[in-house]
Amino acid sequence: MSKDRRFFKQWRETWFAARSHELLVFCFFLAVSFGFWMLQALNETLEREINIRLELDNVPDDVVIIDSLPSSIGVTLHDRGLILARQSISNLFRPKRIKVDFRKYDEGKSDAEIYVSTAEVQRLIRRNLVVSTNIQAVRPDTLRFSFNRGLSRKLPVKLAGTFKASQQNYIQSIRIEPDSVRVFAPKAILDTVRAVLSDDFLFEGLHETGSYQIALRKQKLMKYEPARVNIRVGVGYYTEKTIKVPVIGLNFPAEKKLRTFPSQVSVTFRVESGRYNRVSAEDFVVATTYEELLQNTESSKLRLHLKTIPEGVSNVRISPQEIDYLIEQTSQEEAE
Repeated sequence: MSKDRRFFKQWRETWFAARSHELLVFCFFLAVSFGFWMLQALNETLEREINIRLELDNVPDDVVIIDSLPSSIGVTLHDRGLILARQSISNLFRPKRIKVDFRKYDEGKSDAEIYVSTAEVQRLIRRNLVVSTNIQAVRPDTLRFSFNRGLSRKLPVKLAGTFKASQQNYIQSIRIEPDSVRVFAPKAILDTVRAVLSDDFLFEGLHETGSYQIALRKQKLMKYEPARVNIRVGVGYYTEKTIKVPVIGLNFPAEKKLRTFPSQVSVTFRVESGRYNRVSAEDFVVATTYEELLQNTESSKLRLHLKTIPEGVSNVRISPQEIDYLIEQTSQEEAE
């Protein structure tokens, strides 16, 4: 006997054995019961929610839609289960769509805010339903859109947020691209608004230059082109620098002169990378006044302090901090 015939014989004996026969009978009656249950359920009255797409139709070319209609609405339907199932399957392959005719609400105004009533919404929906189906609820129940006929102004963009660098870095520059946007709004709003604000934001711990997309703050009856701006944030780093700075005396009488040992001291400081090459010894003043020296009776050392520190410099240290000094009496010729 061939292998195929042996396999067929084993399969027949297995499935047509007494126990397998009972299983097949059970499955048959289970399928029949499920079928009756489905028929009963589909004949019962049920509720089901479907989504219907929404579209604003017949909008003239000179009209700018400020706040548009929602892209879809949720509709709760009440009918027999069979009809609701048929509608759900139909909506799956051919999504239902209703169109709101702009011309019906256009009164020729330069700008307007339009509300579509619940009754009108339901009337538009019912065109896509069978007669027996009832609409139980619509979400949202009232539709709104606003428009104007091209009234606009170009306004600057202002940031309503903060960029913070890490401890070892600093914010070097902030550039908004574009720095102004076109604003479409009713004339009363355009006459009062002076700038467009961004959304609130906070970026912390920045350690490298980067770009950030920021949305503009939404305002009622206002539309922006573009609706987002790109913020280019330049981030610099701090570095240390050491220079030699002479010690000088201030307010000394003409016949007196200050000598210090050493005559120059090292000044070490942290500076922004963009200012590294621009900071020199001329930007610092390490000095003492004659009056200060007269009051220095407790020590033979002169403790040094910086009189001026340039912008962008921090963590300044002087080495040595204390030095020896001598006040010399000069001759009349030297004084002159």
